[in-house]
Amino acid sequence: MSSYLLDTTALIDYSKGREPARARIDAWIQGGDDLGVCAINVAEFYAGVLLPARAQWDHFFSLLHYWPITLAAARQAGLWRHEFARRGVALSIPDTLVAAVASDQRALLVTDNPKDYPMAGVQLVSLR
Repeated sequence: MSSYLLDTTALIDYSKGREPARARIDAWIQGGDDLGVCAINVAEFYAGVLLPARAQWDHFFSLLHYWPITLAAARQAGLWRHEFARRGVALSIPDTLVAAVASDQRALLVTDNPKDYPMAGVQLVSLR
């Protein structure tokens, strides 16, 4: 059994029924894997959800773990942003927070934006 943090790209692909995202996420849920989200993913996703679909997505999110942004994760996100900025690589606070939550939870980060997550030790999974 594995743990996965679903990035917003994975959630959007799933919501639009894109394959293989839809099938793989459903298989992970049915297989008993730990799938989670954090505040960043939830906020970004719901920013695009229309009123008629909210109940459906409320139910979907109830099937997932909600992983908080701990103090340790917030600290790590800031350190990564600082470290990469010194190398000339600009990372966003939301992306560093998502990566830090994945690291904190020892979860694989499911995303199709690997350039946003160059941190050593953050394991990525693509749905494409």
